[in-house]
Amino acid sequence: MLKKVLVTGATGKIGSQLVPRLAAYNNIEVRALVRDAEKAASLEESGADLALGTFEDPQAIRAAVDGVDTLVLITLQNPNAANQASAVLAAAKEEGVHKVVRLSVFKAAIDGPADVTRLHGRTDADIQASGLTYVILRPPFFMQNLVFMAARSIASEGKLYFGTGKGKLAMIDLRDIVDCAEQSVISDEYDNQIFTLSGPESFSFQDIADRLTHIFARRIQYVAVPPEAVEQSIRAMGMGDWYAQVIRDLCKAYRENWGDVVTDSVPHITGHPARSFDVFAREIFAPALKL
Repeated sequence: MLKKVLVTGATGKIGSQLVPRLAAYNNIEVRALVRDAEKAASLEESGADLALGTFEDPQAIRAAVDGVDTLVLITLQNPNAANQASAVLAAAKEEGVHKVVRLSVFKAAIDGPADVTRLHGRTDADIQASGLTYVILRPPFFMQNLVFMAARSIASEGKLYFGTGKGKLAMIDLRDIVDCAEQSVISDEYDNQIFTLSGPESFSFQDIADRLTHIFARRIQYVAVPPEAVEQSIRAMGMGDWYAQVIRDLCKAYRENWGDVVTDSVPHITGHPARSFDVFAREIFAPALKL
């Protein structure tokens, strides 16, 4: 039986990997909601159909969900994300979508420590109350975030700056999130469940520096800075005030071991162990640093 799947946020970190995966199945027809067809050319080449539009365009959203069985709901991190998700959910219900796979965030809750946590908490509650079949995936800090947050200082200074102090967190390889999302779409085994995802272990940024020192065979020093310094750095990168404040607030939470949670969700869903930090460092981080 042919399954029709819509992926929103399809050109983002997760969507851009998930869409080609789903398009490779003979029994899945994939539609990708995108703003820019040129940016999404590789998705179309992989076999996906493109639906052009934004979350703020009700007609485009209704057209995108028309005839769809399963919605993979991914929203870009932004202060309007909960409203955007609500608009898509409303259209999905009207058009008879059966199932939603939601890419949420770690410990999403309306009383969470950061705005992104609270926004996703609101959306997760909306999904649970929607009457739709759902799978909610809640991943923590992506290992891949280190590429844009720390690669430059590591390459130029041999230093890793961050604002989590000695706090430990079970960060995850982005590829494991994509694997979990894929399985959540193709299987009904995980329906109506919420999964907190994680890597295989919890560690501090000092531990990361020690690991990188060993893997790269050069000394990498961890420099603990205040969360406010991370906020200023993110803002200086041009990533906006809202995102900078979110990272500041998450750093404050992580300093208190808020992220020290290891689960077996990745192996449970995918059938393979969660990728370790060492694997990420060798396969992704080292090439990014050209080491």
